[in-house]
Amino acid sequence: MEMANGTQDGPIEDGLKNSEVESGWYDFNLPRPGVPSLEHTFERYLQYSKVLAEPLRIPIEDVELAVSKYFPVAEQMQHELKKLAESEENWINLFWLPEMYLKQRYPLPVNSNPAYIFPKQQFEDEEDQLDYAAWMVCGLMEYKDKIDKKSIPREHSTSKAGRSPLCMDQCDRILSCYREPAESMDVIHNRRINPDIYTDSDNEHILVMCNRQAFVVFTRLQSRNLTQNEIFDQLNRVCQMAENRSEETIIPIGASTIGNRESAASFWAIMKEVPTNIVSLNWIRSATFVLCLDKNESTHMSLTGDRLNWQENAGLQLLHGFGSYNNGLNRWYDATIQLIVSRTGCCGLCIEHSVAEGIVIINMCESAMRFAEERKGRRKFNKKENQNGLTPQPRPLSWVVNDEAQGILKKQRTEFDQLAKDLQLRVLTFDEFGKELIKSICFGPDGFVQLCMQLAHYRLHGQLVSTYESATIRRFRYGRVDNIRAATPEALAFAKCMMDPKATQNVNGDGIDNHLCALEVLTRQAVNNGTLAEMPELFRQTMWTELMRFPLSTSQVTTSPEFVGCYLCYGPVVQDGYGCAYNIQSDKIILAVSSYKSNARTDIGGFVANLAHALRDIAALFTSNQ
Repeated sequence: MEMANGTQDGPIEDGLKNSEVESGWYDFNLPRPGVPSLEHTFERYLQYSKVLAEPLRIPIEDVELAVSKYFPVAEQMQHELKKLAESEENWINLFWLPEMYLKQRYPLPVNSNPAYIFPKQQFEDEEDQLDYAAWMVCGLMEYKDKIDKKSIPREHSTSKAGRSPLCMDQCDRILSCYREPAESMDVIHNRRINPDIYTDSDNEHILVMCNRQAFVVFTRLQSRNLTQNEIFDQLNRVCQMAENRSEETIIPIGASTIGNRESAASFWAIMKEVPTNIVSLNWIRSATFVLCLDKNESTHMSLTGDRLNWQENAGLQLLHGFGSYNNGLNRWYDATIQLIVSRTGCCGLCIEHSVAEGIVIINMCESAMRFAEERKGRRKFNKKENQNGLTPQPRPLSWVVNDEAQGILKKQRTEFDQLAKDLQLRVLTFDEFGKELIKSICFGPDGFVQLCMQLAHYRLHGQLVSTYESATIRRFRYGRVDNIRAATPEALAFAKCMMDPKATQNVNGDGIDNHLCALEVLTRQAVNNGTLAEMPELFRQTMWTELMRFPLSTSQVTTSPEFVGCYLCYGPVVQDGYGCAYNIQSDKIILAVSSYKSNARTDIGGFVANLAHALRDIAALFTSNQ
């Protein structure tokens, strides 16, 4: 793998050298991440392997032998890795970002982009919808102003080691980056690094999707932030233009963002041959975020065949819009932030995940929601003339799409509809207890829920599987995440003896994934340049494959209790797996579980039922022992 000229995040276009990055607000003299010892990483690797060895019928001795054979090679890779760690601000991002996101070729919807569901809104008419949307736009732009001025309070982590300042670099990126499909590996454009390439710094705009058409709406002109009235008027004009266009002339260009990344790269390679398309694409690249105005009701019953409650319907609406015949093409999945405001009151975000972690984006979103809630409805009673005589007008984007490109879009739509039909989502609002009771029994809330998920999976499937739980490492410079592996020998032992009321083991995960990722990439490079004859046996074993895939993908994103019913959801990361996001509140736990209908192994109803039973059983076990 190429190191992409040594930039902090690998293949980021127009990347700034690490020495040129401004320090202070998000640097704060934070330490660089260290390189774990090989002994530590492979000791943990073997521990996790033992959990999977029995159900996979893999002799653990074979895995131990492969580790032993690889160790001399690993020492060479470790030496190279330590040199990188000395010269780079964050060696992890050189490997983690491309391998985890940018080289992945699967479609972004469902597979990669999570959704964040807002409380349901009540819109009497389209004017109410646009009024709320305009206030949310203003709220997000206000937050961007705080980012620009670096006036957002620094975040801190709390742990047994004490309060630690967190890197704020992700705040700089959430309204400044755009992911573009490219052959073999996508590219991230960062407008903050060289804003003049993408936009005039005195003017700012967003992309608005309406009736499957793309429009530019201005939020700042001549260094002046536009008022809510001015944004509302532009949105109203966008709706009029979108409705007045005949269906036969609409090119659903959003379909370019819904499919396989290699196909998307081929599509844009064709499109960029036409100057008009380049101009339109540059408007999209430079947009601060995307606003999707959904109008039609989704025919979700006919699409999925499922009976859904409102929360589940909202989650699917934000994840995929119920396919290309509903709202699925009224999206732009390559954008970091999509704010979706539906005429039915279903609102929320769809997030391109490679740029930042969920909690950073949700902090921004909750600030914007407070801003909008305090002001929505005021526009009707507080109409003012535009300042300075300016009358901002939205701009429809134009496209020239030849037959070859149209063929790619058609194929993308077919695959997208299959994906949307296959995904199922269940939301469990467990209201028997929450964080307060869990803490009262001297248990960490996150560890408690993780243990419940392991027990639920074991009861349903008779085995544990590799489990991904993201854990922030923002205490380091430019830190993102590592993986807490909850499927430990301790968790397996707990699940096996759960019927014994004296069992009190708990999960003790320790992240090794970033280190293993770097070692594999460096070893692969050595094979490619002829230093090694072949990939060592360790990387060719079934155990490696199974440990590096995650049939249980989990993430905790806890939201403010003032926004009732909010939750995060996403699709499974493997075909035979579950996605399970959870929101731990003081008096309840919201769990959003996803899986694919077409897979015979998974049973979403059984898993959700076992989750509820596990929550009750483990709580009862620990309270009975007090």
